[in-house]
Amino acid sequence: MAADDLYDRDFYLWTKAQADALRARGRGSNQIDYDVLADEVEDMGRAERNKAASLTTRIIQHLFYLAWSHQTLPRGGWRAEVRVFRDDLERTLTPTIRAKIESDLEDLHQRALRAAEDGFASYEPEAPRDVTLRWSFAQILGETDDPLGQA
Repeated sequence: MAADDLYDRDFYLWTKAQADALRARGRGSNQIDYDVLADEVEDMGRAERNKAASLTTRIIQHLFYLAWSHQTLPRGGWRAEVRVFRDDLERTLTPTIRAKIESDLEDLHQRALRAAEDGFASYEPEAPRDVTLRWSFAQILGETDDPLGQA
């Protein structure tokens, strides 16, 4: 059975076979599917970067909620979600992913703003919303001037 056929039929089994082949250094019947393996490794990195961007966007969305809201009830839930997202984000960050997120921060603010405006309308449809708010990545992570301390 060819490695590329196994890849199409059972991805999980293919990953196990590729790991075994790498450990055996390609000796014996273990064949390394170099091209597909390279694509998969690249996809793994892309998935981690996308996860970090998604978590950052969710944090910013909740920071908008907290900045805009005048109600007390939903604030605790939003704050708790920010903390969970931060924990997940910190586990995902590498120096390179951090640099990429920092360079994409304005785009992530825009994405979060669109989501926040849609979501917030159901909480306080008449509340004023400052759409110009921006947070640094260090603030988003709670490393400096944590917005949760002000919310």
